[in-house]
Amino acid sequence: MWKAFVFGAVLAGAIGPIALLIFGTSARQGFAAGAFAGLGAALADFLYAFTALSVGALILPLLATHGRAIRAGCALLLIGLGAWMLLRRALFGEAPVERVPASNTLWPTFLLTIGNPMTLVVFAGIAPQLPVAGSIPKAAVLALALGAGSAGVQMAFAGAGAALGAALPGAGWRRAIATASAIGIIAFGIAGLAGA
Repeated sequence: MWKAFVFGAVLAGAIGPIALLIFGTSARQGFAAGAFAGLGAALADFLYAFTALSVGALILPLLATHGRAIRAGCALLLIGLGAWMLLRRALFGEAPVERVPASNTLWPTFLLTIGNPMTLVVFAGIAPQLPVAGSIPKAAVLALALGAGSAGVQMAFAGAGAALGAALPGAGWRRAIATASAIGIIAFGIAGLAGA
């Protein structure tokens, strides 16, 4: 079980588009919003782990036959998200932070993590290495441990973003952080598209 926890922490610790999204969210909206976004990412990691550890042997061959198309589609999703973030900011400016409940960040981040090509590739790689012979209870325990490891690191990202947001107050800094996050997400999407 400790190996699953460590793997979850390592998976979440890889700096990618989701980490940038959580960091930027907490820098702009505070720790609570970043924490909910991090929980959304950890929930997606749990779901991937549970699926991979319980029925991965059945699903992975089907995914492998369409792997390039899936990676390309996920990369386009990241590019679209980053472009939307930039366009929304250009058209509407900085929205008041107080109007958005912190919990609203959970489900969008969950869905983006599910569609993140890096997450797909990593879980496709570990599923054959951690077989649980179809044992649903064992898969659930390992997936919970992995999700807990992921959640711990996501909270660290949220805390770091919130600390930066507090240290650099003002709308100008929030815009700069949001723009950098959006550009970083687009860059990950372009890299994923090139790799597909």
